[in-house]
Amino acid sequence: MKRHSWILSILVVVSMLLAACGATPETITEVVKETVIVEVESEPEVVEQIVKETVIVEGTPQVVEKVITATAPPPVEVDTSKFGGTLTLRTDGMVQFDPSQCADDNSWYVISNVYSTIYRIAVDQSIYPDLATSWEYEDDMTLILHLREGVMWHDGNDVFAEGESREVVADDVVYSIVRGVEMEGSTLPPDLLSGFESAEALDDYTVKIKMKQPDALLLSGARGLGHIAVVAKEVVEYYGEDFGMNPIGSGPFEFVEYKPDESVLLARNEDYWKEPYLDEVLFKIIPDQDAALIAFEAGEVDYISPVPVTELERIQDDTGYIVATSGLECAPWIFFDMTVPLFQDQKFREAMSYAIDGEAISRNIEQGNYAGGCGIAGRGVPGYDPNLCKYFGFDPEMAKSLLAELGWEDTDGDGVVEKDGEPMNFGLEIWSMDTMPRYGEAIVIQLQEAGFGVELQTVEFGTWIDDLFAGPQKAMMASGFCTVGGLNGVFGRDSATAQAMSYDMPEVFDLLDQANVTVDEGQRDAMLREAQEGIFSQYLAIPMRHRGNYSAIRSWAQDLAPLFWTADITTEQNNVWMNK
Repeated sequence: MKRHSWILSILVVVSMLLAACGATPETITEVVKETVIVEVESEPEVVEQIVKETVIVEGTPQVVEKVITATAPPPVEVDTSKFGGTLTLRTDGMVQFDPSQCADDNSWYVISNVYSTIYRIAVDQSIYPDLATSWEYEDDMTLILHLREGVMWHDGNDVFAEGESREVVADDVVYSIVRGVEMEGSTLPPDLLSGFESAEALDDYTVKIKMKQPDALLLSGARGLGHIAVVAKEVVEYYGEDFGMNPIGSGPFEFVEYKPDESVLLARNEDYWKEPYLDEVLFKIIPDQDAALIAFEAGEVDYISPVPVTELERIQDDTGYIVATSGLECAPWIFFDMTVPLFQDQKFREAMSYAIDGEAISRNIEQGNYAGGCGIAGRGVPGYDPNLCKYFGFDPEMAKSLLAELGWEDTDGDGVVEKDGEPMNFGLEIWSMDTMPRYGEAIVIQLQEAGFGVELQTVEFGTWIDDLFAGPQKAMMASGFCTVGGLNGVFGRDSATAQAMSYDMPEVFDLLDQANVTVDEGQRDAMLREAQEGIFSQYLAIPMRHRGNYSAIRSWAQDLAPLFWTADITTEQNNVWMNK
């Protein structure tokens, strides 16, 4: 029990002069409240104040003593959080910062700090307020958003001069949603793209969103409105095609500069509704995991993800670091540009799968991170199927046999199969980040050992994104989309990736569409499992195995949680500060 003292000292003197006609005597009242020091050891603490009042009436003093009891205010909590400093986060690379054209987590780290979003997403995938402070359904297909008042666009830039900003209002939210839905090549979630009907500003702080059908993912962590970052129409129009490289938002941090292949710097938004503790946030681009770990241990960066599996145990044992996990399990997978005749034959894709030992490759690369299981959805996510790996056994001889059935044989003994005198030749493109190069190298070695004429093409992530949406004319390897709605995000009818790779899977599309509008979790899970079965039983994608993901945080970076696909640095639930 803490001991507290209060000094209650009040001196009140009230003089009253009563004047009347004739011989009426003068009356003076003087009240003196004495000072007392009282110490108490109870909670809630009670202060007793002894008050003595001396009243003089017509020259006759009268003393009255009173005891006043009051509850003392609780001890003031000392806020140990500190303003100032720079938080440095390691990222793999950046592409651009237009929310409706962003397809990578790293760029979203910047977007989620420069812009206000409809809501924020916690580590457990629950949602909580950001620009929208509350919401409710008017009916199954109508959502009402109530917006935070007093949120201002960043000023001191090309569009809003210093001191000449304006408030973010419902019209801005409507514009951002409609712009994203109507944009050609939009990367907004497929459930929103296919189900959106209209958005209307009912007043400055209320938005009505109508859908064509119920959307079970509309208020989910990584789908629906989760990808809506609110942009200003005048900023979009001012920058035109360069808008994606000139983000001006209303979030907790303002965009300062982007140095390609090096860093992105953000600075505190002094006018934000919750003042950030940090002066700056620096996203440092370090694609190589080992180089990132060296920078982390040297104190040059405060956060890395993932932690190299060979160093995980050592990092966990160091008290200067905090090791955390999002709990999500993801798997890399190969998918195909279906305009290429070679990839259109299911037997060819099946032969590829037999030539790849996905389990052995994943175990070797992931080690302690290895989780097992196939498909897009990991354990705990609707659609996860523990039996999906039955399609992906390792049998190089079966791979060669299937190729032979298609007319592909190595007739000249050079190790590469030919058909009609032409050697097989196709590309497998991967990005250069994290463990992807190791996966790519192991896969290509095994394919070549089975006679496939395949070339590994390793590119920077931005190039990979550009190639994907240009129609790559090759096989590509990706990872992610392992949260709720992720399967639809990759292979949905309106998903940017499925369209870019020219997938035509009517039955799968129908199942995913149906799952989007099914609120019952059990029924939705069954539909998603059936959709995954349809994709992987036809070898429309070839998965590796699921893996966990660990992040490491410097212990001086307080109130920082593992990054998901957003970087929550100053939100309703946290405010990162540097204890150094």
